[in-house]
Amino acid sequence: MAYNSAMRSYYEHCTLCPRYCRADRTESFGYCRAGTVPAVNLYKLHYGEEPIISGSNGSGTVFFEGCSLKCCFCQNHSISRGETGRGRRCNAEELSDIYLELQSRGANNINLVTPMHYAPTVANSIETARSRGLDIPVIINSSGYDLPDTIRMFEGLVNIFIPDMKFYSRDLAIKYCNAPNYFETACLAVDTMVKIAGDLRFDPRGMLTRGVIVRHLMMPGALFDTKHILDYLTSRYGDRIYISLMGQYTPIPEILDSSKAPSELKKTLNPLHYRKMTDYLMSLGQQNAFVQDEGASGDEFIPDFI
Repeated sequence: MAYNSAMRSYYEHCTLCPRYCRADRTESFGYCRAGTVPAVNLYKLHYGEEPIISGSNGSGTVFFEGCSLKCCFCQNHSISRGETGRGRRCNAEELSDIYLELQSRGANNINLVTPMHYAPTVANSIETARSRGLDIPVIINSSGYDLPDTIRMFEGLVNIFIPDMKFYSRDLAIKYCNAPNYFETACLAVDTMVKIAGDLRFDPRGMLTRGVIVRHLMMPGALFDTKHILDYLTSRYGDRIYISLMGQYTPIPEILDSSKAPSELKKTLNPLHYRKMTDYLMSLGQQNAFVQDEGASGDEFIPDFI
């Protein structure tokens, strides 16, 4: 689908995300701090994803600027808040060039990080790249704060979804990202993603070619929030999905201070709590799970954004 009046209409009265800000993004920014032309801050072969995504060749990762969730502790804050203004503006054709370049460099997949506020254009870019020879899996990597109608724009184009499921508690979601409906929204989003991607599939190398990985980053002092999320995911999906339980939370003083974040976020995660939840996840019988090495730090996973 070329950029036309139908695509433009998505941006003129924007309801692509659960904020429903209805901004005219053809004239100004929405809640996501984005206009209509996707801003790519960085693209690279990335080796820090789950092993079935990165493998030995790396994941062809494309980092978009802007975000509709805006967690007060965001480790990618320099681009998620649209603050750098340094990103390269790319139309659908130019985005397809990036995907094909990454494929030519041996990427296992194309991994689109936080693209949902540009969904119509990004869907068009994947369609364009497919017509030009892109034949590796495409991943949508998102906050989980996504609308089913927006997710369905990628049906038939995207093979793998990697959403977050950040919070169970309404109070935490309000406190950390002003999104009281986060859990309910993420549940609907993951359901939609599972329906589109289907069950897990792998190539002969053991690389994921289709399916859903749900990530949960444990937060300091929120042990029971994690427990509720693990209970929900295992009871609803079991081994139809992968669950990636992350313990890498790292306070970043400059962003926490500037956002007046709650004091508990200035602490690191208690490693005993992480071990307790990894043991709990295993006790639930979940076979398809990823856990991190003790001592993993968020600093290791933050790319050098421009």
